Amino acid sequence: MKNHINKIVIAVFLSLITTSACTQSTRNQKPVTKQLKPSKQFRIAFYNVENLFDTIDDPRIDDKDFLPDARIPWTTERYEVKLNHISRVIAAISQPKAVAVMGLCEVENQMVLEDLVKSPVLIPYGYQVIHRESPDERGIDNAMLYDPKQFKPISIKSIPVVFSFQPDDRTRDILYVKGISTKAKRDTLHIFINHWPSRSGGREISEPKRIHAAETLKIATDSLFAHNPQALIVIIGDLNDEPFDKSLQEGLKALPVDIKQEDEALYNLMYLPYENGEGTLFYKDWDLFDQVIISGYFWNKKKGLSFSGEEGTIFKADWLLFTNDKGVSRPNRTASKDYYGGYSDHLPVYVDLHLKK
Repeated sequence: MKNHINKIVIAVFLSLITTSACTQSTRNQKPVTKQLKPSKQFRIAFYNVENLFDTIDDPRIDDKDFLPDARIPWTTERYEVKLNHISRVIAAISQPKAVAVMGLCEVENQMVLEDLVKSPVLIPYGYQVIHRESPDERGIDNAMLYDPKQFKPISIKSIPVVFSFQPDDRTRDILYVKGISTKAKRDTLHIFINHWPSRSGGREISEPKRIHAAETLKIATDSLFAHNPQALIVIIGDLNDEPFDKSLQEGLKALPVDIKQEDEALYNLMYLPYENGEGTLFYKDWDLFDQVIISGYFWNKKKGLSFSGEEGTIFKADWLLFTNDKGVSRPNRTASKDYYGGYSDHLPVYVDLHLKK
């Protein structure tokens, strides 16, 4: 079963990429980040928006916790507060220039995305929406917003994550978007938006699922490298694992950036933030599940979109945090046992690519 699925995934990707354009420091030393001129910046971001659901009952999914008569009522007013909060975060990340590509997870459907980009604070940016339904039992999907002035999609594909060892367990598809930069049209970007299986049930039960999700993604990236060793790959998402976990180390083989970058390899830009004790969500301590991983050719390019740093950025504005009576700060979430009216239980992450002329 697994070999059959792998062959299908490879065949799909080889058909998608035939039109693709061919296009060090120590771990202890924090790099000096050079500020990019807005005209040179191409920002790619990701945000787990924590259950962006509408208030309408969808019989196809389990959305009973997000209805007006739920234990914690999910009302029109609360939905509008959620939209305003998420749009405020995206607008804040879109400074000094609009985010070119914004990956999202935990969105219910196309409609909530359309409502989001119509928020007054986001209308001036003109963001367009990409969404595909996933088989996840909770009804949450991956999605993308993009600025058409900076990015032009060429093809869109959902990559199913199917567990041969537990075929009835349904999870989020990986959203694959292939497109070009409008300012560097020779650069074909391969962007993968992920939300890997949660840690529910404990590591012993859940880790094999994340490893399989990583291996599924690795098949896709390997097929891109087989066609073009200099493929420009960007992987973003809530991986529900940290940079040193087995899914990232062995399944995806995402390397730290403190080694010489090879074109045909993947590098995790969240190693350094993780080693420095930073995180994107808080349970008993900070965890770093939201990650940005890119291919090595971004460091070695002479023209077009490139990268010269060592790490991605966690957007950690004070107004996104809640500080409890013990002085511990954490993301100010929307709801848990009660309604809190916050933003999300995760913080956004992003990377700034540089446009070389």
